[in-house]
Amino acid sequence: MHIQFNRNAIKKLFSQIPVHPFFLAAYPIVSLLAFNIKEIYMRDAIKSILIALLSTAIVLGVLRVLKRSWQIAGLLTSLLLVWFFVYGHLYNQLEDISILGVQVVRHRYLFLIWSGIIFIAAFWVLKKYRANPKLTLALNIISAFLICIPAIQISAFELRNLFYPKTPAAVTDNPLISWTNNSRPPDIYYIVLDGYGRSDALKEVEGIDNTDFLDSLRHLGFYVAECSQSNYTRTLLSLTSTFTMEYLQTINPQLTADQDTSWLYPYLKHNIVRQQLEQLGYKTIVFENPWEGMVWDDAAIVYRPTGSSLLSPFEYLLLSTTVMRVYLDVQQAESHQVFYTNYVDTLYALDQLQNVPSIPGPKLVFAHLVIPHSPFVFGPDGEFIDIVPYDKVHGIYTAEDHKRGYTAAVTYINKRMLEIIPKLIQASKTPPIIILAGDHGTGGSTTVTMNLEAFFVPGSQSIFYETITPVNIFRVVFDSYFNGSFALLPDKGYFSAGGKYFNFQEIHNECSGP
Repeated sequence: MHIQFNRNAIKKLFSQIPVHPFFLAAYPIVSLLAFNIKEIYMRDAIKSILIALLSTAIVLGVLRVLKRSWQIAGLLTSLLLVWFFVYGHLYNQLEDISILGVQVVRHRYLFLIWSGIIFIAAFWVLKKYRANPKLTLALNIISAFLICIPAIQISAFELRNLFYPKTPAAVTDNPLISWTNNSRPPDIYYIVLDGYGRSDALKEVEGIDNTDFLDSLRHLGFYVAECSQSNYTRTLLSLTSTFTMEYLQTINPQLTADQDTSWLYPYLKHNIVRQQLEQLGYKTIVFENPWEGMVWDDAAIVYRPTGSSLLSPFEYLLLSTTVMRVYLDVQQAESHQVFYTNYVDTLYALDQLQNVPSIPGPKLVFAHLVIPHSPFVFGPDGEFIDIVPYDKVHGIYTAEDHKRGYTAAVTYINKRMLEIIPKLIQASKTPPIIILAGDHGTGGSTTVTMNLEAFFVPGSQSIFYETITPVNIFRVVFDSYFNGSFALLPDKGYFSAGGKYFNFQEIHNECSGP
C-alpha cells in the first residue's frame, strides 16, 4: 500500500505541475550538443541550457500570475518554446524550394505564417482550454522521453571516453630518444595550415601560383618537399597519424569503414611524440581552436582567446535554428559571427605565436590554424570577409566562392608566415626546428592528399626528401637529432571515400618533382 501511495502521489504531482516547458527548452540544445559532441565545447552547451531554463522559468512564472493556472501557463510556455526553437529548422527545410528558379520561401512570409499558427493555438488556449491533468501528464512524459534520446547519446559518448585509455598503449615510459649535445635542445614548432595544398595542386585546383612564397621559405633556409603527400584527407586522422608516427591501420588493425572516431582522441592528445619530448624536459604549448577534441587541453600552456565574440560558435549555430534566424539573415554580418569567431581566434594565435620564443626552456609548439580551410573569413590583407556558403548546413561553397575565399586566405597566411617565421628563428637561442605543413590539401580525391610540407632544421636539410609524408616527419627528426631508431615507413596517402572516415582508398603519388 505504501508503494502504491507513492506512485499515485508522483502521478498526481506529474499531472498537476507542468515540467514539459523545461524539457522542451533543453531539448534543442541537448540535441544539437549530441549531434556535434566531438567538435564543440561542452561548456558552451551548459551555458545555453542554463539560460534557456532560466528564461523558461521566468516566462512560466509570469504566465502563472496572469492566468492563475500552472497547467495553462505551462501549455502557453511550451507553445512559445515551439515557436522559438522550431522556426529555424522549418526554414532550413523549406528555403531551397523554388519555382522557375525563384525562391518562394522567404522570411517575410514564413515568419508571419508560422507566428500566425502559434498565435491561433495560443488564443485557443486562452479562450477555450481548461486545465486538463491528463494532457499535462502526457506532455510531461512525451517531453521527458524526447530529451532522453540525445541525453543517452551524450552519455554513451562520455562512457566510451572513460573506457578509452587516457594514455594509449603505444606510448611508453621508456625513453626512445635522448639529447646528448651540450647545447640546449631546439624548440620544435609544428605549424599546421589546415587544407594548404601542394604547389602543383594549388595551380591545378585553385589557379594559385605560390612560387614566390616557397622561394621565400627557401631563402630563409627551408627545405620544401616538392612531392609531399598527406597520409589521410581528414584532419583528425592526419594529425593522429603524424603524432603517433604510425598508420591508423597499424594502430587499429580491426578498423571498419563505419567505425566511430572516438578512439582516436587519446592517441592524438597523449601521443608518443609529445610524451617522449616531455620526458626530455620539453614544455608543450598549444593554441585553442573550434574543435575541442583536437586541443591538448592539458598542455603546459594553452593559449585561449578571450572576448573574441559575444557568443560562441555553438551558440550562434543554436540561434540559427531558432526564430532568431530571421534577424541573423537580415543582418548578414551578424549571421556569420560563428565565422568571425574563427577569424579573431586565428589572428590571436598568429599574434601570440611570435611571442613563444621568449618562454624559458625547450618547447614543443603545436599550432593548428584553420586557414586557408573554410570558413573563408580572411581577405588578402587580413581584413574580415563574409563569403556565404550556398549550403549553410554543410558549409559548402560554390566553385567561384570557394576559389575566391581560398585564394584570399592563402595570400594572407603566406604574408603572415613570412612575417612570423623569421621572428621565431631570430628570437630562438638555439636554432629551432620548424615544420610548416598542411594536414591535407585541397580539391577532390586525386589532389586532396597533395599538401604543403616545408622544414627548417639546424644543419643540413638532406635528412628530408621530396615524397615525405607526415607519418615520417617526426621519425626523421627523432632519428636525426635525438638519437632515435624509428626508421622510415613507406609513404602512402589514403582518401576517405564515400564520406566515411575509415573507408580508405589509396591515392598513389604521381608527382615527378619540379
